[in-house]
Amino acid sequence: MKKTISLISILLLFSGIFAQTKLAYVSDDYEKYGLKPGNIPEIREDGIRTGGKKGTYEWWYFDAHLEDGTAIVIIFYTKPFTEIKKGLTPFISINIDRTDGTSIKKPYYGKIENFFASDTICDVRIDKNYFKGDLKNYQIHYEDEELTIDAKIKRTSESWRPKTGHFIYGNSGKEFAWLVPVPKGKTEITYTYKGKTYKSQGSCYHDHNFGNADMSDVVNHWYWARAELGPYNVIAAELISVKEYAAEPIIVFNISKDGKTVADKGENVKLFRTYGKMNPEGERPVSNELKFIYISDDKKTKFEFSLTRQQNLMEMKIFDALISNKIKRRLATLVTGLDPAYFRFSGTANLKVYENDCKTEEFTGKKAFWELMYFGKPYGIK
Repeated sequence: MKKTISLISILLLFSGIFAQTKLAYVSDDYEKYGLKPGNIPEIREDGIRTGGKKGTYEWWYFDAHLEDGTAIVIIFYTKPFTEIKKGLTPFISINIDRTDGTSIKKPYYGKIENFFASDTICDVRIDKNYFKGDLKNYQIHYEDEELTIDAKIKRTSESWRPKTGHFIYGNSGKEFAWLVPVPKGKTEITYTYKGKTYKSQGSCYHDHNFGNADMSDVVNHWYWARAELGPYNVIAAELISVKEYAAEPIIVFNISKDGKTVADKGENVKLFRTYGKMNPEGERPVSNELKFIYISDDKKTKFEFSLTRQQNLMEMKIFDALISNKIKRRLATLVTGLDPAYFRFSGTANLKVYENDCKTEEFTGKKAFWELMYFGKPYGIK
């Protein structure tokens, strides 16, 4: 009997140890990264963090949803994220999706000698193009032979990052970092394409990502979404790690109300999704419905954020977009071992707010956008 009790005690002890050991998590070691404790980044954090050296990646992301129905995504990179082993390779990607169903897609490689990025403030320049700002206000300019874009951005919701913003994977030293200088903002955009000028305004978002490991080495896939619902702004994402880190999920979640963060503990959130259906173009399973449920520490407040897919705005293999030559695409897949796929969706978003189990608020948006990014193949598919 004593031996049985001892064995049970040992098993309980080890199960407790393993239960507390996370292989993927967001660090709260502010001292290690030279950051002030809290969830609000400083201006310098939106400056360059990697220098573009080999073995790193970094990008500054911006998206806007305009009053005329146009959706725009602009990203400035130190290098394409699939080319982390290279040194500095300045790159810009532009996507403009218009209500008439037409799209403008621009991959742009800049000259290394014409690249500049400050490490004290967001000031990134690639040839004649720039992405600059101070957390509160930003300007973006892009130009080539066919397309010119100018965007002005004014932040309306306080800047934010989850804890230190550094995602840790085991004891490997591999990290992925993320901060959101503009969770929500207003933008005015003018763009001229093939001689015709368009001008509109709308809402926008800007985040900054960087890391020291190939994304496919740490993340299998992620869902990421943002939505504006009544006085609330929601940012929600789940990153599923690779098998090496036990497919450990990291959830990041931020809800702000009237420009102030009211909930942001990812560990208080669970994501539920419907069974994924295979999409032929991107060759990946996609869930039609997602539901993030946040419960506060004192169990008194609950947020339910739901997304329902209506259509795919984009469904593609990443190498298809970056490499036009079929032979080179196949070679890139063989050499890198990667076959990344990206999806962008539109549909409806819903937010329910509960206090002491009683629903106090509910908002629905009919124009929601979110994405699914696969770096590796889905588990169970060889």
